[in-house]
Amino acid sequence: MSFSRALLTTSWRLRRPIRLDGVHCERPRIRSIVSSLRTSFITRAAAHGDARALIGPFKSAGLFDACLEDGGMMITSIGDGRVEASLVVSDALANNYGTLHGAAIATVVDVVGTLALLSVDPTRAGVSIEMNQSFCSAAKVGQRLVLSGEVLKYGRSLAFTEVHLRKNGVAGPLVAVGRHTKMFPELK
Repeated sequence: MSFSRALLTTSWRLRRPIRLDGVHCERPRIRSIVSSLRTSFITRAAAHGDARALIGPFKSAGLFDACLEDGGMMITSIGDGRVEASLVVSDALANNYGTLHGAAIATVVDVVGTLALLSVDPTRAGVSIEMNQSFCSAAKVGQRLVLSGEVLKYGRSLAFTEVHLRKNGVAGPLVAVGRHTKMFPELK
């Protein structure tokens, strides 16, 4: 487990201030400390000016999407409004029944949909305004999933994406499908 993941897990579970390098830290401050340790995939895509720089192992900034890095998510292709990735269902992503948790599926829809948007314009990740998932079948711990996302419509102020999670490859049984609507706020 990475330092930043361990720090967040410990601090949020204990629900009390912690000491970091001898300095008293309240919980909100921990977020800024951890996020300064690593950059998000959104920042890295914008810095490179090309979302293809994200191909390979997914790297989290250590916040909400850390479970995908821990699960070994691998981005295999990205470009022209489409992204392909894979992920092994790990214990960290599982519910009490030993299958992929619904919240992990929502995280996949969020991240993979955003990756698809970054493949159109690496500087416009947008902000979520609506997201939904349909759970079609269970994926057990240890199963490899193929994640595919695409931009359905990319407009001036809104974008719509769809993400499929499948077992056994692109033509395998559907685990879940999610739709994600993002808005591009005006910069002032």
